[in-house]
Amino acid sequence: MERNSLFHQTRLQLAAWYTLVMSGILGLSGLGVYSVVAHAYHETIDQGLESVANALRQSIEPAWQQPGHLQQLAKELSLEICITQTNCLPKTVVIKQPIAEAASPVNYYIRLLDRSGKLFASAGIPFDKLPMPSPSKHWQTLRDSHGTRYRQITLSLHSQNQLLGYMQIARSLTDLDQHLAFLRLTLWLGLPISMIFVGLSSWWLAGRAMQPIYRSYQQMQQFTADAAHEFRTPLAAMHSTIEAAIKLHGQPSSKPLSETTDHRILDVLKRQNHRLSQLVGDLLLLTRIDQKQLTGEYHRCCLNDLISDLIEELAFLALETQVNLSKQVLFAKKLYVMGNEEQLYRLISNLIVNAIQATPSGGNVTVSLEDSERYAIIKVQDTGIGIALEHQKQIFDRFYRVDRGRSRTSGGSGLGLAIAKAIVQAHKGSISVQSLPGLGSTFTVRLPL
Repeated sequence: MERNSLFHQTRLQLAAWYTLVMSGILGLSGLGVYSVVAHAYHETIDQGLESVANALRQSIEPAWQQPGHLQQLAKELSLEICITQTNCLPKTVVIKQPIAEAASPVNYYIRLLDRSGKLFASAGIPFDKLPMPSPSKHWQTLRDSHGTRYRQITLSLHSQNQLLGYMQIARSLTDLDQHLAFLRLTLWLGLPISMIFVGLSSWWLAGRAMQPIYRSYQQMQQFTADAAHEFRTPLAAMHSTIEAAIKLHGQPSSKPLSETTDHRILDVLKRQNHRLSQLVGDLLLLTRIDQKQLTGEYHRCCLNDLISDLIEELAFLALETQVNLSKQVLFAKKLYVMGNEEQLYRLISNLIVNAIQATPSGGNVTVSLEDSERYAIIKVQDTGIGIALEHQKQIFDRFYRVDRGRSRTSGGSGLGLAIAKAIVQAHKGSISVQSLPGLGSTFTVRLPL
């Protein structure tokens, strides 16, 4: 296939298109995976942050209007609280329970704002690196001067339906950014590596997919060459015969052709014309079988009667070649199959004729019929020259002949077994051969009852 530029180029195009399509699919799939993972991470962070915020709000709201309680709560939460400018807790603080357990190992911070949005209590990371966002937004993503991102939630604090202030809680997104960066790196590195494997596999798959087409193309080429060769032989014989007759008639001093010569010339033309007609008929039959134009002509056919008729009709051919032709039926009942009687007749006839022609004088050809549950088994066994193992897989190909010289003498065109196989397959059966050189051959046909 690589030697044929048309198939090589087509294979290359198929591999390229397959790789292009797969790269698009993998790219979209990678983008989808990244989006889903990033969304899941964000949802998890938001849920955890909202849970912590709600828990703190339940503790802070009751103590808001009672400075003593608020200072006690501030000590528990390590809040830096400034009710007045001189009453502030130390600036060096570390988040303790309950934020510490939920926050570790990420960085959290908490801010308490009054109604005007002014900060008066805080805890967690230093605030000089972070902007002071408006408390009107429920969810915000902030970025400090070093580029670190934070996810912040803002909750309003109420007491008896009155707004007391706002609470802002945020956590660092450093761990999320690291995970997503690793995922992006994996996808960016994985995509070209995957494309290399996809390209190699697509080249292999394109070759595998084109193998049947290439074999069909080769068979078509071989069929065309064989058909032309088969037609050329009788046409050449007819042409030479006609040309010789014209020359004899065209000589001024020649005597008129005798009646015997005329008959001989006409006999040659008739014989070659018959050969051409038979060859064309066989090709048309194969075409009809390939196009399944015979399925509408199926009806019940008795194999016992078909075999008996063929044994009687081909007895003269067996006598001419001094071959013993016999049948063997191991049961009394008749076997019926659904099929085209004319084609089944042709099938069994081809096998018997081939067996007789392949069997030397004094040999035996036996046709047997067996019943095997759902199948009828027809065997044509001979004691002829046999078929070598390397030829057994090709003898059912069109125009294939093991011994071309002998087939020419006997007038064979190499289509007999090809027609037999086509008829068997059209009847949803199977055909096989078992043979050893010098020991004969056995052709077995299985047809559904």
